[in-house]
Amino acid sequence: MISVCLPTKNAGPEFARYLRAWREQKTEEEVELVVVDSGSRDQTVATARELGARVSLIPPETFNHGETRNLLAREARGDLLVFTVQDACPAHDRVLHELTCWMRRAPQLAAVTGLQVPHAHADAVARWEVEAHRAIIERGRTLKRYRWRDPLRGDFLNRLRNVAFDNVCSALRRSVWEKFPFARVEFAEDLDWAVRVLRAGHSLLRNPAARVHHSHNSAPYQRLKRAFVSRRALNRIFEMPSPGTPWEEKEALSEIGDYLGLLEGARDGLARQPEPVRRLRLPTTPGHWVRRALRRARLGGLEPLVIALPHQPVTDALAGSFNAAMRHLLNFHSGLPRMEAEKAAMQLGLQVLGDFLADSYTTAAAANQTPEWLEELAGALARGV
Repeated sequence: MISVCLPTKNAGPEFARYLRAWREQKTEEEVELVVVDSGSRDQTVATARELGARVSLIPPETFNHGETRNLLAREARGDLLVFTVQDACPAHDRVLHELTCWMRRAPQLAAVTGLQVPHAHADAVARWEVEAHRAIIERGRTLKRYRWRDPLRGDFLNRLRNVAFDNVCSALRRSVWEKFPFARVEFAEDLDWAVRVLRAGHSLLRNPAARVHHSHNSAPYQRLKRAFVSRRALNRIFEMPSPGTPWEEKEALSEIGDYLGLLEGARDGLARQPEPVRRLRLPTTPGHWVRRALRRARLGGLEPLVIALPHQPVTDALAGSFNAAMRHLLNFHSGLPRMEAEKAAMQLGLQVLGDFLADSYTTAAAANQTPEWLEELAGALARGV
């Protein structure tokens, strides 16, 4: 039996269509729908029951990305556990087959993961984000098994490629899950699981034929929160080395303010740009340009010689990351209308800030020097994600 497992909360009006698409999948096996709901106040629970799902209810404060999925697995009866999310919709009627057929053919496979494609209603950032993520993981192995080498090697993106696996569209063998249940983590329980399973010598398969529509149109502040929680969790899961030494509080807060000022200025500058907008960048200091040129020329040891040049390390780091992401996004879309470019700039701007704050938290925590302001901010950003 195949058990399709979904955690839900206030899934919204599209949930009935998505769940019906899972129920109507074409497969030769018996399929059940299993839902654990954590406090919905809309029609989610009623919809799930109407469509034949077995529904369990938990208090919202008990939800955890790992533990709630363990509960789903315990409630499920199938020997294959298919995990998805409430806002993911199968792209065709053979997704379940594509997720599970290889598990039946190859008993040594621990799990199969599919491919995400954007929803038709995805905004510019959401569409770019999903496609950019796909381009990254497609450079990794289709069949992952590491007998002699550790998958967590190289830089952040290389480690992501090595263990790429997600519970938006995945099938796990129950016998493997029983030995390796999901960990109690704040985010990315799927990648944490993949690291442990791969290190134990199991094999994971990525099957791009198992496609689901999934993307998030998020407001700027939501992107800030999600970027912070995601990056902090992945830094831990990927065992990333500390990015450097902790920033001084006064320097960090002041220069973050300067960065936000640059973002606001960029919005004003868009009014003078022709459409479609093909280029948008934040200014950086001369010191930043010279240091970057020296590093590219592998002459980083000469950086102290340019110490007299104006340099704002935090602002420059944030602006540089924003410029790289915005350039990639605008190239992906071949330019954007002015209003869409403005919206994308604010979304990306706060997403970049979330990544920076997460890396700052990782660095400070590694040195046992996490300042009070960063702890308080981390608590606020992690709430409700």
